[in-house]
Amino acid sequence: MSTPLWRLSERQLGVLTYPAFSRGEALRRVVELSLLGVEGLAFEGRAEVAGVRVVAKGTVGIVVKGVWAGRTVAVKVRRLDANRPSLLQEAEGLRLANSVGVGPRLLAASRNFLVWEYVEGRPVEEWGLSAPLEELGAVVKELLRQALALDRVGLAHMELSRLGDHVLVTPQLRVVIFDFETASTSSRKSNVTQVAQGLLIRDTPLAARVRQALGVTKEEALEILREYKATRRGEALAPLLQ
Repeated sequence: MSTPLWRLSERQLGVLTYPAFSRGEALRRVVELSLLGVEGLAFEGRAEVAGVRVVAKGTVGIVVKGVWAGRTVAVKVRRLDANRPSLLQEAEGLRLANSVGVGPRLLAASRNFLVWEYVEGRPVEEWGLSAPLEELGAVVKELLRQALALDRVGLAHMELSRLGDHVLVTPQLRVVIFDFETASTSSRKSNVTQVAQGLLIRDTPLAARVRQALGVTKEEALEILREYKATRRGEALAPLLQ
Protein backbone atom coordinates (compact mmCIF):
# COMPACT_ATOMS: atom_id res chain seq x y z
CA MET A 1 0.00 0.00 0.00
CA SER A 2 1.32 3.45 -0.90
CA THR A 3 1.64 6.43 1.40
CA PRO A 4 0.53 9.86 0.08
CA LEU A 5 3.50 12.19 -0.36
CA TRP A 6 2.35 14.64 2.29
CA ARG A 7 2.00 11.86 4.87
CA LEU A 8 5.49 10.40 4.57
CA SER A 9 7.18 9.78 7.90
CA GLU A 10 10.61 11.23 8.67
CA ARG A 11 12.17 7.81 8.08
CA GLN A 12 10.46 7.54 4.70
CA LEU A 13 11.50 11.08 3.81
CA GLY A 14 15.06 9.96 4.50
CA VAL A 15 14.98 7.92 1.29
CA LEU A 16 14.46 11.14 -0.69
CA THR A 17 17.68 12.69 0.66
CA TYR A 18 19.82 9.59 1.20
CA PRO A 19 22.48 9.33 2.59
CA ALA A 20 22.23 12.54 4.67
CA PHE A 21 18.78 13.47 5.92
CA SER A 22 17.67 17.05 5.38
CA ARG A 23 14.08 17.89 6.16
CA GLY A 24 14.18 21.04 4.06
CA GLU A 25 15.56 19.21 1.02
CA ALA A 26 13.12 16.35 1.58
CA LEU A 27 10.16 18.73 1.51
CA ARG A 28 11.49 20.42 -1.63
CA ARG A 29 11.74 17.02 -3.24
CA VAL A 30 8.19 16.15 -2.18
CA VAL A 31 7.04 19.24 -4.08
CA GLU A 32 9.15 18.19 -7.08
CA LEU A 33 7.59 14.71 -7.05
CA SER A 34 4.12 16.20 -6.76
CA LEU A 35 4.73 18.41 -9.79
CA LEU A 36 5.70 15.28 -11.75
CA GLY A 37 2.31 13.78 -10.92
CA VAL A 38 3.50 11.24 -8.34
CA GLU A 39 0.73 10.67 -5.80
CA GLY A 40 2.44 8.44 -3.25
CA LEU A 41 5.28 6.04 -2.52
CA ALA A 42 5.22 2.38 -1.45
CA PHE A 43 8.17 1.23 0.62
CA GLU A 44 8.69 -2.41 -0.30
CA GLY A 45 11.31 -4.41 -2.15
CA ARG A 46 14.49 -6.43 -1.81
CA ALA A 47 16.81 -3.62 -0.65
CA GLU A 48 16.85 -1.42 2.44
CA VAL A 49 17.67 2.27 2.76
CA ALA A 50 17.31 4.50 5.81
CA GLY A 51 15.52 1.70 7.61
CA VAL A 52 12.80 1.19 5.00
CA ARG A 53 12.42 -1.23 2.10
CA VAL A 54 13.07 -0.12 -1.48
CA VAL A 55 13.16 -1.79 -4.89
CA ALA A 56 16.86 -1.13 -5.53
CA LYS A 57 19.83 0.86 -4.24
CA GLY A 58 22.58 2.12 -6.53
CA THR A 59 25.46 4.57 -6.39
CA VAL A 60 23.48 7.22 -8.26
CA GLY A 61 19.93 6.59 -7.16
CA ILE A 62 17.40 4.72 -5.08
CA VAL A 63 14.41 3.09 -6.80
CA VAL A 64 11.11 2.92 -4.95
CA LYS A 65 7.60 1.93 -5.92
CA GLY A 66 5.18 4.76 -6.42
CA VAL A 67 1.75 5.70 -7.69
CA TRP A 68 1.40 7.97 -10.73
CA ALA A 69 -1.94 8.66 -12.43
CA GLY A 70 -3.42 5.83 -10.40
CA ARG A 71 -0.94 3.22 -11.62
CA THR A 72 2.05 1.53 -10.02
CA VAL A 73 5.34 2.97 -11.21
CA ALA A 74 9.03 2.92 -10.36
CA VAL A 75 10.50 6.18 -9.05
CA LYS A 76 14.25 6.72 -9.21
CA VAL A 77 15.52 9.18 -6.59
CA ARG A 78 18.87 10.90 -7.15
CA ARG A 79 21.11 10.41 -4.13
CA LEU A 80 22.55 13.52 -2.49
CA ASP A 81 26.05 12.08 -2.97
CA ALA A 82 25.50 11.05 -6.60
CA ASN A 83 28.39 11.75 -8.95
CA ARG A 84 26.11 13.75 -11.24
CA PRO A 85 23.99 16.86 -10.64
CA SER A 86 20.93 15.66 -12.52
CA LEU A 87 19.06 12.61 -13.84
CA LEU A 88 17.99 14.39 -17.02
CA GLN A 89 20.79 12.90 -19.14
CA GLU A 90 19.66 9.42 -18.10
CA ALA A 91 16.11 10.42 -19.03
CA GLU A 92 17.28 11.36 -22.53
CA GLY A 93 18.99 7.99 -22.91
CA LEU A 94 15.86 6.15 -21.81
CA ARG A 95 13.70 8.23 -24.17
CA LEU A 96 15.99 7.30 -27.06
CA ALA A 97 15.80 3.63 -26.05
CA ASN A 98 12.00 3.89 -25.80
CA SER A 99 11.91 5.26 -29.35
CA VAL A 100 13.04 1.84 -30.61
CA GLY A 101 10.93 -0.17 -28.18
CA VAL A 102 13.62 -0.78 -25.56
CA GLY A 103 13.48 -0.22 -21.80
CA PRO A 104 10.65 0.53 -19.39
CA ARG A 105 8.46 3.38 -20.65
CA LEU A 106 9.57 6.72 -19.22
CA LEU A 107 6.58 8.63 -17.85
CA ALA A 108 8.09 11.72 -16.22
CA ALA A 109 11.48 13.19 -15.40
CA SER A 110 13.07 16.02 -13.46
CA ARG A 111 16.49 16.87 -12.05
CA ASN A 112 16.12 14.56 -9.06
CA PHE A 113 13.55 11.99 -10.20
CA LEU A 114 12.69 9.60 -13.00
CA VAL A 115 9.31 7.89 -13.21
CA TRP A 116 8.85 4.84 -15.39
CA GLU A 117 6.46 1.94 -15.70
CA TYR A 118 6.92 -0.63 -12.97
CA VAL A 119 8.07 -4.01 -14.28
CA GLU A 120 7.91 -7.17 -12.18
CA GLY A 121 10.45 -9.75 -13.27
CA ARG A 122 13.56 -11.78 -12.50
CA PRO A 123 17.15 -10.99 -13.54
CA VAL A 124 17.82 -12.76 -16.82
CA GLU A 125 20.89 -14.58 -15.48
CA GLU A 126 18.92 -16.01 -12.56
CA TRP A 127 15.87 -16.82 -14.68
CA GLY A 128 17.91 -18.44 -17.44
CA LEU A 129 19.47 -21.12 -15.26
CA SER A 130 16.17 -22.94 -14.83
CA ALA A 131 14.08 -21.78 -17.78
CA PRO A 132 12.98 -24.31 -20.44
CA LEU A 133 15.44 -24.21 -23.35
CA GLU A 134 12.77 -23.10 -25.84
CA GLU A 135 11.83 -20.11 -23.66
CA LEU A 136 15.50 -19.34 -22.98
CA GLY A 137 16.24 -19.26 -26.70
CA ALA A 138 13.30 -16.94 -27.38
CA VAL A 139 14.28 -14.55 -24.59
CA VAL A 140 17.94 -14.38 -25.64
CA LYS A 141 16.97 -13.73 -29.26
CA GLU A 142 14.70 -10.88 -28.15
CA LEU A 143 17.47 -9.47 -25.97
CA LEU A 144 19.87 -9.56 -28.93
CA ARG A 145 17.26 -7.84 -31.12
CA GLN A 146 16.89 -5.08 -28.53
CA ALA A 147 20.67 -4.72 -28.29
CA LEU A 148 20.79 -4.44 -32.09
CA ALA A 149 18.08 -1.75 -32.01
CA LEU A 150 20.17 0.25 -29.52
CA ASP A 151 23.26 -0.14 -31.73
CA ARG A 152 21.31 1.16 -34.72
CA VAL A 153 20.33 4.40 -32.94
CA GLY A 154 23.84 4.83 -31.55
CA LEU A 155 23.04 4.40 -27.85
CA ALA A 156 25.57 2.30 -25.93
CA HIS A 157 24.15 1.05 -22.63
CA MET A 158 27.71 0.41 -21.33
CA GLU A 159 26.71 -2.15 -18.67
CA LEU A 160 25.32 -5.08 -20.63
CA SER A 161 28.41 -7.27 -20.38
CA ARG A 162 27.49 -7.54 -16.69
CA LEU A 163 23.79 -8.22 -17.04
CA GLY A 164 22.99 -8.47 -13.34
CA ASP A 165 19.76 -6.60 -12.70
CA HIS A 166 20.10 -4.63 -15.94
CA VAL A 167 17.82 -7.09 -17.76
CA LEU A 168 14.60 -8.50 -16.32
CA VAL A 169 12.35 -11.23 -17.70
CA THR A 170 8.69 -10.99 -16.77
CA PRO A 171 6.37 -13.99 -16.21
CA GLN A 172 4.98 -13.23 -19.69
CA LEU A 173 8.54 -13.52 -21.10
CA ARG A 174 8.82 -9.82 -21.81
CA VAL A 175 12.47 -8.73 -21.87
CA VAL A 176 13.23 -5.33 -20.33
CA ILE A 177 16.62 -3.58 -20.30
CA PHE A 178 17.04 -1.19 -17.37
CA ASP A 179 19.47 1.35 -15.96
CA PHE A 180 20.57 3.79 -18.66
CA GLU A 181 22.45 6.03 -16.21
CA THR A 182 25.81 5.46 -17.92
CA ALA A 183 24.41 5.19 -21.46
CA SER A 184 26.32 7.10 -24.11
CA THR A 185 25.69 8.31 -27.65
CA SER A 186 29.38 8.99 -28.21
CA SER A 187 30.78 5.54 -27.37
CA ARG A 188 31.45 3.03 -30.13
CA LYS A 189 30.84 0.07 -27.81
CA SER A 190 28.35 -2.43 -29.17
CA ASN A 191 25.38 -3.56 -27.09
CA VAL A 192 25.18 -6.75 -29.13
CA THR A 193 28.73 -7.79 -28.32
CA GLN A 194 28.27 -6.86 -24.65
CA VAL A 195 25.15 -9.04 -24.38
CA ALA A 196 26.82 -11.88 -26.25
CA GLN A 197 29.87 -11.76 -24.01
CA GLY A 198 27.66 -12.18 -20.98
CA LEU A 199 25.29 -14.80 -22.34
CA LEU A 200 27.12 -16.70 -25.07
CA ILE A 201 30.89 -16.51 -24.81
CA ARG A 202 31.77 -16.89 -21.14
CA ASP A 203 32.51 -20.30 -19.70
CA THR A 204 29.51 -20.39 -17.38
CA PRO A 205 26.62 -22.84 -16.92
CA LEU A 206 24.22 -20.19 -18.22
CA ALA A 207 26.24 -19.50 -21.38
CA ALA A 208 26.39 -23.24 -22.06
CA ARG A 209 22.59 -23.43 -21.76
CA VAL A 210 22.18 -20.42 -24.06
CA ARG A 211 24.45 -21.92 -26.73
CA GLN A 212 22.44 -25.13 -26.50
CA ALA A 213 19.18 -23.21 -26.81
CA LEU A 214 20.44 -21.33 -29.88
CA GLY A 215 22.12 -24.36 -31.42
CA VAL A 216 25.62 -22.86 -31.72
CA THR A 217 29.04 -23.66 -30.39
CA LYS A 218 31.24 -21.12 -28.66
CA GLU A 219 33.49 -20.97 -31.73
CA GLU A 220 30.52 -20.38 -34.05
CA ALA A 221 29.20 -17.63 -31.78
CA LEU A 222 32.61 -15.95 -31.73
CA GLU A 223 32.80 -16.00 -35.53
CA ILE A 224 29.32 -14.47 -35.84
CA LEU A 225 30.25 -11.72 -33.41
CA ARG A 226 33.53 -10.99 -35.20
CA GLU A 227 31.62 -10.45 -38.43
CA TYR A 228 29.05 -8.25 -36.72
CA LYS A 229 31.73 -6.18 -34.97
CA ALA A 230 33.52 -5.64 -38.28
CA THR A 231 30.43 -4.73 -40.31
CA ARG A 232 27.77 -3.63 -37.76
CA ARG A 233 25.26 -5.25 -40.13
CA GLY A 234 22.28 -6.96 -38.50
CA GLU A 235 22.31 -9.63 -41.15
CA ALA A 236 25.49 -11.01 -39.60
CA LEU A 237 23.41 -12.07 -36.57
CA ALA A 238 20.98 -14.15 -38.63
CA PRO A 239 22.41 -17.50 -37.43
CA LEU A 240 21.64 -16.48 -33.84
CA LEU A 241 18.23 -14.93 -34.49
CA GLN A 242 16.61 -17.36 -36.91
